[in-house]
Amino acid sequence: MESVHVQHTGEGRSSLVKFIESLRLNKRFEMYRDKVRVVPRGLFVDERVAEAVVSEFQEWLLKASAGEANKTTEKTRQWLFEGHQPERLYVVEGKSVLAGYLIPAGIANPQQYGLPYYLGSLLSTASYLHPADPQLHDVPGLELRQGKFGIEALVTRRRKQIVIPENSIRSFQAIAQGSRFLQRRYPGIEKSLVVCTQSLAGLARRARSIPKTFPIVVPFDVKTSKTRELSAAGKFLFVEEKGVIVRILELNGRNLSSFLRDELGRAPREKLGSFRLLTKHRDLLGFYEISGHRTSIHARAFSEFEELIRRTRENREKFSGWFTAAECFEKFSSIYQLSQPIERGKIAGALARFGIEGSRFRINGGWIFAISSDNTVMRTVAKHIRLPGHRRG
Repeated sequence: MESVHVQHTGEGRSSLVKFIESLRLNKRFEMYRDKVRVVPRGLFVDERVAEAVVSEFQEWLLKASAGEANKTTEKTRQWLFEGHQPERLYVVEGKSVLAGYLIPAGIANPQQYGLPYYLGSLLSTASYLHPADPQLHDVPGLELRQGKFGIEALVTRRRKQIVIPENSIRSFQAIAQGSRFLQRRYPGIEKSLVVCTQSLAGLARRARSIPKTFPIVVPFDVKTSKTRELSAAGKFLFVEEKGVIVRILELNGRNLSSFLRDELGRAPREKLGSFRLLTKHRDLLGFYEISGHRTSIHARAFSEFEELIRRTRENREKFSGWFTAAECFEKFSSIYQLSQPIERGKIAGALARFGIEGSRFRINGGWIFAISSDNTVMRTVAKHIRLPGHRRG
């Protein structure tokens, strides 16, 4: 047998064609035949037999190279699939689907290898969702079906089915791209609609109904609607109408800042008073300008205020139920504009407890605002409100 030298080059990968040719005569491979497809871009391998194919290649390579190419399983896998985390793909044949990975190789005529072949396009699970995806079969309380406007996920929540349409699943993927929490909790979520669907189904199943008397920031059109309902799981808010999740929000981090900014952009001008909104700025929400003196508000400062105000027990501050971003900003603006300068030393304990830095500070009651050297309100602290995990000072 001619010796084969495998290198990380196009020439080295040509050995894969010889490996694919060898599979026709491999009797052990009969049990895998229905789970591979020769395609113009190489060899598609179902994820359920990927490790077995790696082992077959290792054994074949050892013989073909006369014992010279003795690679570890991990290095072989990385070389075959060209990376640690290869793209997960679909082969869709009618109502059936295979999910797996591509071993790239130059294939001139897929039909000539005596193996199952596929001449259609491989679909990426990053942007395409198939209801027969095997990874979704074992998700508790989840069923997928083809709906009028795409795939629909049906989630069982306390004996009731909630429908999540495909556009809501895709909007959740957009949320995941800006969510550190989701990326840590569900690795790969920002690159996979399947992982998105799995995690979204779990969150929707655990969500609890939010009564209108509970203080939480909501979209303006939800507060004014007579038919829309809310449920929440942790920091995730689900807008539901007639058993269908029509919108998903993450009330945390950049996703919260983006939501608040969008809502303020739709608010009536009088709700903002003298404040000027900067709709296209990455970090700044907007600014006040009085007698030529400008004070900017960082989006984080307002997001922190929103989180704190709904936990306050002060009757004059708290909301009695659902509130909008515009209503929240009215309170923020009023409290900030009535605040007074205060020396750092007088509030050092509160600043240390919350890890707050700033060039100067203003205070109003229990509220402290940290201001940077360029006159931007960067942080908001409420020393009279205790968040989970914070001890009393």
